[in-house]
Amino acid sequence: ILFAVAFHLVGCEKLTVPTITDATVEELTPGTISAKATMTSKEIDEYGLIYSTKNTSPDLNAKDAIVNGNLEGSNFTAEVTLKTNTTYYFVFYATNEKGTTYSTATKLTTSLYNPSIDDNPFPKP
Repeated sequence: ILFAVAFHLVGCEKLTVPTITDATVEELTPGTISAKATMTSKEIDEYGLIYSTKNTSPDLNAKDAIVNGNLEGSNFTAEVTLKTNTTYYFVFYATNEKGTTYSTATKLTTSLYNPSIDDNPFPKP
């Protein structure tokens, strides 16, 4: 019995605070961003992307905007539509019972939308 208990304890992974790596935010089209990160831990209870136009290091306590996104395995993804020609600060977060981890803040200014001739709502016949 003692051998079985020792074997079980050796095989158990200890729960650790989540880690966040490979965090990227890029603009797909004027005002639409794609956010990706790798979030690892044995268990993640909450996760997402926090963004702000005023707070250079947004966090869960600052009442900034939060996007839950999708977490498949350790791959987090989110797509967000924002105002054009505006500077945003982005931080990824992941939480479990051991604590919350934040990524380094990323700054991105969305492009100014320039309508093209194809955007004309009243095209000539």
